[in-house]
Amino acid sequence: MTTLDMRALYYIALPLGGEQEANRQAYTERVKANENCLNQNFTILSQTIAELSARLSALEANQ
Repeated sequence: MTTLDMRALYYIALPLGGEQEANRQAYTERVKANENCLNQNFTILSQTIAELSARLSALEANQ
């Protein structure tokens, strides 16, 4: 899998409220970075589940 293949299946949006005016930009950047990590993790988990499901189906077909 290349980095270009990394697309999130389920997007996660964290609330952008509660930050102070002076820290708004830093807070927004941290939230967006966390969203990106969560979305990549969901993608990896979804792909792993699909691979395991395919393996299980193949094993069941061979029995």
